[in-house]
Amino acid sequence: MLEGLDDVAWHTVDHAYGPALDTPGHLRALLSNDPEVVARAITDLDLTIYEEGGFVCPAATAVLPFLAEVMPALDPTSRAAVVDLVTRIAYYGDAEQVDAGWHEAWARSKDAFRD
Repeated sequence: MLEGLDDVAWHTVDHAYGPALDTPGHLRALLSNDPEVVARAITDLDLTIYEEGGFVCPAATAVLPFLAEVMPALDPTSRAAVVDLVTRIAYYGDAEQVDAGWHEAWARSKDAFRD
């Protein structure tokens, strides 16, 4: 699981606070057996890849396929939190500042976030 995560040049992918160097660690933490670690990872992703107000950052695009991949491994509460996060990002898909790859990534991944 998370194959290809280390192939992403995270230093060139921006999130809300600059290069998304911390993002692979947050994604790996989603697979923890400790619910608190998983909850913290979701919060950290929420704080870094979600920009309230209509900006879909490049990190959101890069993270989306990995979130889709881990969905089946998450408990129901964590799945719901990830769906909420992704839904909020997708809501801004028609905003002025949307990463160029977002729409294609969303089209490929959106089925993973349906009930």
